[in-house]
Amino acid sequence: MITVIRRWNSNKIFTNAQDALKAAKIKDGDKLCVGGFGISGTPSDLIFAVRDLGVKELTVVSNNCGIDDWGLGVLLKTKQIKRMISSYVGENAEFARQYLGGDLEVELTPQGTLAERLRAGGAGIPAFFTPTAHGTWIQEGGSTIKYSGKDGQPPILSKPRETRVFNGRHYLLEEAITGNIGLVKAWKADTFGNLLFRGTARNFNPECAMASKYTIAEVEEIVPLGALRPEDVHLSGVFVKALVKSQAGKRFEKKNFAASDKKSEKKGSKDDAKRELIARRAALELKDGMNVNLGIGIPTLASNFLPPGISIMLQSENGLLGMGPYPKPGEEDADFINAGKETITMFPVLLYSLVLNHLP
Repeated sequence: MITVIRRWNSNKIFTNAQDALKAAKIKDGDKLCVGGFGISGTPSDLIFAVRDLGVKELTVVSNNCGIDDWGLGVLLKTKQIKRMISSYVGENAEFARQYLGGDLEVELTPQGTLAERLRAGGAGIPAFFTPTAHGTWIQEGGSTIKYSGKDGQPPILSKPRETRVFNGRHYLLEEAITGNIGLVKAWKADTFGNLLFRGTARNFNPECAMASKYTIAEVEEIVPLGALRPEDVHLSGVFVKALVKSQAGKRFEKKNFAASDKKSEKKGSKDDAKRELIARRAALELKDGMNVNLGIGIPTLASNFLPPGISIMLQSENGLLGMGPYPKPGEEDADFINAGKETITMFPVLLYSLVLNHLP
């Protein structure tokens, strides 16, 4: 038996982002699922094209909203976004200003839950139970989605979640997320739309692609069909409707470098010294054979102060397995960042323990 899952035109390559969005029939009020973590893996060409097309009242699902002049931040400036469904406000001052001023609706969602809601949407699962956020405002309802602004309308508050107990543990129900249009950024694609992502630029991109009815992939390189090995493909082209060659390039949000000598390690404010002291102490808790996830803030510094002679595996919160210390100047790569959006290095997993044991 042969089952046709989806049938689409095999010619998916568009000459520019605006044409691809017009083919997707983007319109006011659409829900967009947009990849990116900080500004790594952000489909910037497509976002600029959305701005230039002038569509408004958009609901945007993305981990955060970029920065003031890059990524989704450009749509905030033009006030084309009505609601953000995200997990992190980030360093975007305009995002915070619009939210607190009642100009923007924000549905804050725990990061892992956001990823799973998108994944469930792409898999056709309408909802799922999770222990995350049980006992918080997310479960109880009442968190502010929109503050009362100049129009004097009452604030919009979140609704309570259904709860269940499984094996003595409390869970709450989260609904899947689906979108009208997915905007994602990939490293390589073949002409059918099979995608490869690079480093931490992968982040939420596959989930956003799968959860959307019409996904456009902005890619750095398009290769002939057959040039990619099937086992290397991260996302099947069945989820991708259109391809656009990336033109805008990539930017760094935070460049951090490894100290080249003891003098440079001592530079910085008193607060920096305190943060380093805490990170050094936390690193001493890491034991041989551990798998360690490093989240945003001081935890990300721990990778620079690992105890000698141990073999551990560090994972960055945004999906990089084999995370190393900050790069040397000139070795920074926009596709490799930690949870704090700082530049980092990566070790091949098979060599990870060996390399860690020989770090200075």
